Amino acid sequence: MEEDLKLVKAILNGNIDSFNILVNKYELFILKFVYNMIKDREAAEDITQEVFITLYNKLYLYNSKYKFSNWVLQIARNKCIDYIRKYKRVYEANLEDARELVSNEISPEQRMEFKETKEIIQGFINNLNDIDKQIIILRYSEELTFLDIAEILNMSESAVKRRYYKARDKFKTFFMDKREQIKGV
Repeated sequence: MEEDLKLVKAILNGNIDSFNILVNKYELFILKFVYNMIKDREAAEDITQEVFITLYNKLYLYNSKYKFSNWVLQIARNKCIDYIRKYKRVYEANLEDARELVSNEISPEQRMEFKETKEIIQGFINNLNDIDKQIIILRYSEELTFLDIAEILNMSESAVKRRYYKARDKFKTFFMDKREQIKGV
């Protein structure tokens, strides 16, 4: 956080190299977050660029009492919302497009079970409302604390926790039902 503040001050004083450092530090982080929200690689790359353009133009508005990473994520979240509103849909995940997480050393049965589980999880996340989806993505993909998520989403920490635990409980039921359906087939 201290390093980010130094970079912000340097950028505001005209140091372009500091902005490049900031972009390099956060680019993959933002790209991953945006992709998890909209599920379209090209759009995610475009939105990530827009985030950094906005960040550069609005850097003077950053309040240093908050984490810089949370401020950047707020910008990214707003850009995703704008995109979704503009195109009126969220792209379904292309499982072939996502990184392959399975090892070559696992058995075909384990690979199939992993794929089924991944599809169940993705199906659940895709059916959540936007706020709950953002909470889950920020919690698991970005590994943020409830306090950080609350700051990004402009909600109270207790509201974020309540929604998170409610979604988690729904998922347990959803997952067990899906697994039973698969075994019953």
